Amino acid sequence: MADHDDDSVELALLAHDLRTPLAAMRLTAELIGNAPLNKAQTEQLAILVRSIDALTQMTGELIKAAEPGTSPESAPVRIADIVSDVAGLFQAAAGAKNLLLETSVEDAARDCLTRHGGALRRVLATLVDNAVKYTPEGGVRVEIRALAPDDAGRAWVSVAVADSGPGIDAAERARLFRPFVRGRHGRETGPGTGLGLWGTEHLVREIGGALQLTRSETGGSRFEVEVPCEGQGTGDAAPATATRRPAALPHPAHVLIVDDNDTNCRLLEALLESFGITSQIANSGEQAIEMVGKGSFDAALLDLHMPGMSGVETAEELRHLRSEADLPLIAVTAAAESVSDERLRQVGFQDVLTKPLSPAALFEALEVARQARRRREDQDER
Repeated sequence: MADHDDDSVELALLAHDLRTPLAAMRLTAELIGNAPLNKAQTEQLAILVRSIDALTQMTGELIKAAEPGTSPESAPVRIADIVSDVAGLFQAAAGAKNLLLETSVEDAARDCLTRHGGALRRVLATLVDNAVKYTPEGGVRVEIRALAPDDAGRAWVSVAVADSGPGIDAAERARLFRPFVRGRHGRETGPGTGLGLWGTEHLVREIGGALQLTRSETGGSRFEVEVPCEGQGTGDAAPATATRRPAALPHPAHVLIVDDNDTNCRLLEALLESFGITSQIANSGEQAIEMVGKGSFDAALLDLHMPGMSGVETAEELRHLRSEADLPLIAVTAAAESVSDERLRQVGFQDVLTKPLSPAALFEALEVARQARRRREDQDER
């Protein structure tokens, strides 16, 4: 058990570290979205954003799974929405091979929910990826349909991924779900680890489902995932897109960026510039304290987790130099759960922004800080 716990912690640490490059990718995509784009570029950027968001969700689930006493379940999500999102991620890859990638949802299954959205998303991503990768011509179809209730009265849903590829013969099917085992066509087509289907079957079992492999009507492979339906939902999920942000704050502002990661600093600098805000960069808490002591800033964006002096320790020292009215502090972090809201308020943070950073949230936080500062200045003049 101890070894398993150690492995879980190591995986959680890796997932935590992945949040930084993912946040940089998300912010870069948002910055690209601020420029004029044609329809095709907008659609491609939306796919990129959804892919980044899916990876970010996976890292969050890995971190949560390593916490003692936590449940892998999350808020219920419509299975049809997961299928739509996953299919969207592979439309470009299918189009590059002139393959038709389509989805079909039976009305009776349209609003079925699952509390294992992250795991099901990973399962379907693997199956659709394999189908597109190993299908030379024709297409891939993802179908959702309702199944008959089981003996306990629970409703079930089937999600099947069928392709028109070469298929998998019966002799290979029996061993295909073992780790590091690949089918003949996969070995001939290109490199791979042989872990995808093994991991997929493991995930399906974890969420209480079943996975079957058969021959599709089009002659290729048909992978069917059966999962319990955990309630009914309504409404359509809004697609993830990189939307345009306000061009500038009403009045000029100068902001201090405090982060030991140079990529994060440069991306924040570019984002602030798109708002018409100038900035300076401090790569450590000590450097930030020195710069605030010598200069004037309208706000400071602090990463909470830096080597040496942390963001919380830096905020405490900055408060000795400047009041909340003189220097609003905004935390920017990939692990907001590691420091309590009460602790952040105690050291003087006015707001907390989580990575991947939302440009809209940053703009709003800076505008709130600006308005609060102007109100205090007006009161002082009276």
